[in-house]
Amino acid sequence: MRKILQVVPFIDDHEGQIAQESIDSKWLTEGPKCQDFLRHITEFTGAKFAVLAPNGTLALHLALLALELPPQSEVLLPSFTFFGSASAIVFAGLVPSFVDVDIHSFNVDSEKLEAAITPNTTAIMPVHCYGHSANMDAVMDIAKRHGLKVIEDAAQGYGVFYGRKHTGTIGDIGTISFFADKTITMGEGGVVLTNDEATYLRLRLLRNQGRQNSGTFIHEALGMNYRITDIQAGIGLAQVAKFDAISAHKTRVHALYVEAFSGIGDLDFIEVEKQSTFVPFRFALRTKQKDALIEHLEAAGIQSRSFFYPMHLQPPLRRYSINGPHPSVSERLYSEGILLPIHMNITDEDVAYMADTVRSFFEKT
Repeated sequence: MRKILQVVPFIDDHEGQIAQESIDSKWLTEGPKCQDFLRHITEFTGAKFAVLAPNGTLALHLALLALELPPQSEVLLPSFTFFGSASAIVFAGLVPSFVDVDIHSFNVDSEKLEAAITPNTTAIMPVHCYGHSANMDAVMDIAKRHGLKVIEDAAQGYGVFYGRKHTGTIGDIGTISFFADKTITMGEGGVVLTNDEATYLRLRLLRNQGRQNSGTFIHEALGMNYRITDIQAGIGLAQVAKFDAISAHKTRVHALYVEAFSGIGDLDFIEVEKQSTFVPFRFALRTKQKDALIEHLEAAGIQSRSFFYPMHLQPPLRRYSINGPHPSVSERLYSEGILLPIHMNITDEDVAYMADTVRSFFEKT
């Protein structure tokens, strides 16, 4: 039986060769490849400053700490996001406050965002979901009028631009993830972006044991170890060289999905924010028969994923306040959402097979 996997990183001998270079040079911790990767990130995204982090969640944690927000103040974020967005807020000594999202874009609903602001709100964390940007004009307008900081969670946003600005560079600070299922991967890894020099200097202290540079035992501030290895950065350099090919493939395959799946059953698809480019993270579809369709897909050898489980329903997060109306759209998206693979191993024949499989399901129901 055909087996279509959900995640297959696009790696080959190039990544292995670069990793071996670091091993042969005996430079395993942060070194020249990390600096080369950071140089690429600032040039590609347009951010003035960038620091590396072990993963996307810790990148968010670093970003929040660097902003020095008042303890136990509120950070507004969409309920429809990955758990790390909320857990980073909690571990930074802040309070997550969950806001509902738009049913079409899956990104934060700007009207509900503004309605959720309280006297204790100090920041907004928009999440750029599934390969396109949130409406950052609306977010930045709200933030400016209410005096709020903006932390962009662009975990899935490498290569995504809102207007002429790369995601993660529009607010006060932003982060990108390089986990194995992202467009560009290091296996694990992340980066924090900012255009503010004072914030950048705090980031450097926070991530490197309270010192600007390694090799000294005088620590001017409190900090932890958020460094990565040169091996990871080398893999990242090999990956970014493939970005154009990866982006083109994902865009083409997503268009094939839309064409092949249109008109089948009650399926509905993501609507990309008007000013955003699109580097598809997965193929996202919605149906009221989600659970049965997932079972049908798995029986046909097709791995799928559900949409995010809403943050306000997560057991350890239920005690945090929910401002405004109940986030019912986030719950609906979880109850209806299915993600299908869009990695470099997906072929035209795979898309056709998946479409036939989905069509056969609806013909029987």
